[in-house]
Amino acid sequence: MPEDKISLLIPTYNEAENIESILKRSIRVLGDVGAKYEILVVDDASTDNTSAIAQGIIEGKGKVIRRVSEKRSLSLSVIDGIKNSGGSIIIVMDADGSHPPEIIPCFIENVQSGYDLVIASRYCKGGATRDFPLKRKIASRFACLLGRAVTDIKDNTSGFFCIKRDCLDIGQLNPSGFKIGLEIFVKAKYKAYKEIPFVFLDREKGKSKLKAKTICQFIYHLCQLLNYKLFNVNYHSCPN
Repeated sequence: MPEDKISLLIPTYNEAENIESILKRSIRVLGDVGAKYEILVVDDASTDNTSAIAQGIIEGKGKVIRRVSEKRSLSLSVIDGIKNSGGSIIIVMDADGSHPPEIIPCFIENVQSGYDLVIASRYCKGGATRDFPLKRKIASRFACLLGRAVTDIKDNTSGFFCIKRDCLDIGQLNPSGFKIGLEIFVKAKYKAYKEIPFVFLDREKGKSKLKAKTICQFIYHLCQLLNYKLFNVNYHSCPN
């Protein structure tokens, strides 16, 4: 049985239609693994019943963190989750059903075998997207191509990953937009990483949060990361 405690972080915003299913699946998977774990749902001031539903499901197995900041941000939600977590292994996963919790045992196995960072990848051998509009497929591929300017990770826009806590310096993280994975892939102090294939599914229910503003935030974020890589400049302004 794994000795490390796992912190599963799930940022949410208006995911009342999906959160029950994703939490119950996660609890079942973590229970089957036999891991010590906690689940942290970080709710970004949802206007639906997301936090109440989550609280009822994870009672005794974790907690719901309700963000009250005026600055709504998936990335900042994940950072708040890391700050409030107690695990030595951190897993970040979306709540919309696009990230299958059944991948979690593979994350744990690879971390325990020596990898510091494990990324669920659409773009390594065996990975794929399903039920995705062509425009979003093209946009995703293009974003990853741009991301290769700052990291060798193929699916560098993935938001589904696992990392050892001691690789993270929270003070260095200041993402713009929602690509917290890219921020961590560039700034975390890991020695060995691995991409494992998974099939990305479009959200189960509800509307996508992707908007034109998101693209501008991604470009801005990428410029910040280029400055960090090339000149060791770490901006602390975050115009989300």
